[in-house]
Amino acid sequence: MIDLKKVFKTEDESRILYLNKTLGADETKNFYAGIIMKGHNGPQTSIDELVGSEVKTVGTVLKDQYHCLPYVFVLYINPNKPKDIIFIAQSYRQYGFKEIFEESFKAYVLGESSDTSVKFNSLSIAAVFEKNIQEGLIKGLRFVKHGLHQNAESVIQDDRNPKSDYSMEMSIKSKGGFFGIKKDIKYDDASFIEQIKIDGFEYDEALAEIIIAGRKRIINITKPLEFSTTYDITHEVEIDVNTKLPNFDDVLKQTLQILENDLIPYL
Repeated sequence: MIDLKKVFKTEDESRILYLNKTLGADETKNFYAGIIMKGHNGPQTSIDELVGSEVKTVGTVLKDQYHCLPYVFVLYINPNKPKDIIFIAQSYRQYGFKEIFEESFKAYVLGESSDTSVKFNSLSIAAVFEKNIQEGLIKGLRFVKHGLHQNAESVIQDDRNPKSDYSMEMSIKSKGGFFGIKKDIKYDDASFIEQIKIDGFEYDEALAEIIIAGRKRIINITKPLEFSTTYDITHEVEIDVNTKLPNFDDVLKQTLQILENDLIPYL
């Protein structure tokens, strides 16, 4: 039983995470789904409302209050390996979600059992990776450098942020798709970075934008053995025009389809 009132915080208390509500649970299919609220604090800000052409301050967000947004998640227990749990989350790698979730989950498990240890691994299945690469249409390649090249540092000369805050990215698009490069994207120990060099641009990560079965997926191909994939379901989900939030039933439907069609068959 999960405590709906329990709130987890990062060590520096800059982010919080709590379970908002359950969307679905099915013991026969071994999954539990719900909505997590993830929040972050910051400097005191004002809440302004636009009235005609004038701005009116209607409230204040204090430093000990949090901006919270909802995210859908699904937990799936593999019946063949009950100690293995698959966690799928909306925007998991964005906005500090990964950090706060992992800290929170470890704290939750420790509270339930001091004899149980937790280790997080990116889901890496050779068959899924090879299916994505071989059957998918690679529409774009993105090469990301952590930090800036020296010849680009003049762009931030007046900024006060540390250089570690910045990254550079080079993107190559193809209307018809890339085909020849597929031979260099293999599920083995070889690093993609070691095989594909770009003169004048050293990069730390490589990502492929792939269309497969009508879905757009972003796959990190830097080191295939450690690959993880994200799904772009933007066009499959209705967005509320007033709240700007997605229809969470739509998000859950897409998530369960991904789980049942793309992941479970390869476990």
